[in-house]
Amino acid sequence: MATRFLVASGALIVLFSVGWWWVTYRDVIGYDYMSLPDAGVCLVSNTDICQLARSLCSSAHPLAIIAYWSASIWIGVAALCGSLVTGTARNA
Repeated sequence: MATRFLVASGALIVLFSVGWWWVTYRDVIGYDYMSLPDAGVCLVSNTDICQLARSLCSSAHPLAIIAYWSASIWIGVAALCGSLVTGTARNA
């Protein structure tokens, strides 16, 4: 039961994080402030370059969303890793 919950919640959080990242950084990529690989780094970390790129587009963002929080994807990954641990322990 816990394994399924961790898989489902982890996958949902990871998908939500990638979507949130894309909504936040698509204008930054579209305006050529950052390349896609450079913006991809912002998916998993929060560097000064990521903060600068977000600030360039924040006033014109159509959804007025809160800036992407890179720790969100790590929470999802941790839940997925936890599901592997609980699934392995149960099978042993």
